[in-house]
Amino acid sequence: MVRILLPRLITDHHLANYLHLNQQRQMYVFGDSFADTGNVPKSALSRDSRQWYKPYGSASTSGRFSNRFVQSDFIATWLGHRGAPTAYRLRNKNSPCRFGMNFAVAGAGVLEVPQKVAKLSEQVDHFEELIDDGTIRDWRLHFGVALVAVSGNDYARLANMTSANETMALIDEVTTGIAHEVRRLHQDIGVPKILVNNLHPLGCTPFRTRPSNYTRCDDVANAVASTHNKLLTEKLGGFGGDDVMLLDLNAAFSNVVQPSPSKSDEDLEKTFKNKLRPGCESFDPEGYCGQEDGDGNPQYSVTNLNEDVFGNFYWDDVHPAHTGWYVVMMQLQKDIKAFLHI
Repeated sequence: MVRILLPRLITDHHLANYLHLNQQRQMYVFGDSFADTGNVPKSALSRDSRQWYKPYGSASTSGRFSNRFVQSDFIATWLGHRGAPTAYRLRNKNSPCRFGMNFAVAGAGVLEVPQKVAKLSEQVDHFEELIDDGTIRDWRLHFGVALVAVSGNDYARLANMTSANETMALIDEVTTGIAHEVRRLHQDIGVPKILVNNLHPLGCTPFRTRPSNYTRCDDVANAVASTHNKLLTEKLGGFGGDDVMLLDLNAAFSNVVQPSPSKSDEDLEKTFKNKLRPGCESFDPEGYCGQEDGDGNPQYSVTNLNEDVFGNFYWDDVHPAHTGWYVVMMQLQKDIKAFLHI
């Protein structure tokens, strides 16, 4: 008689756990400091490495340009993770990249920047290399969502431009580059869901408002952001259908820091006491949050955000504080969750 061994019965509970663990959305992050969680190596304190030192973050959130979470962290928590996935630089070669990977690096853009960090296309190259060598399994892509967070580093070179034509050419090149990489992620690599940031109001960052003692935004810089957003919307067009979502960071930021009289939300408008002044402010206009003198004395002041979490929307000269990001992302949460079916 042939003995037939029956497999152990799998209960609904086991099956549910299996599906939860194995089909949980993977998150792949690209862009700059709005989403970076540790891809710039820690080195001696400087403007470029300040995110590893006090008063930035904490032991569990060091490497971020905030006093705690950044944009990628909030989206990751909605996917069921504790925070953004492992930074590409900090990956373990033996790790299966179970929940995704973060390729975003502070200072990056579409074009080459002085810091020589991986630009957007190179970050996507790294992603593709990990797929090709089997570090990231193909099946994981079926449950993947990408965030593309390009936040304006390319426009630092506008100061050296002398004509409107040069400015328009730069904006055209940057937006074309973003659209190209979004198509590459979706069509060539096969990421099924992609979130793409538009550009926040550049002129309202403390870097731009400090000359007016943080009383008004820079209209010229905001016009650059508006033109960028118009062209990016056109270039993405109907691409991807229901698979690509353009996140309106410009409106979500503006609703707090520079609300339109016709669209003003009184609750959002009054959320923060200081909309344009940073929570961490350098004594020197050319300095940076976290800077110290030769004796280790702080060359900056910090608002006690532990006691007044809604004191300042911005954390430093260009980045929102944790609660700033919270208020921005809460405005987008419903639409993002509907887009991702979560």
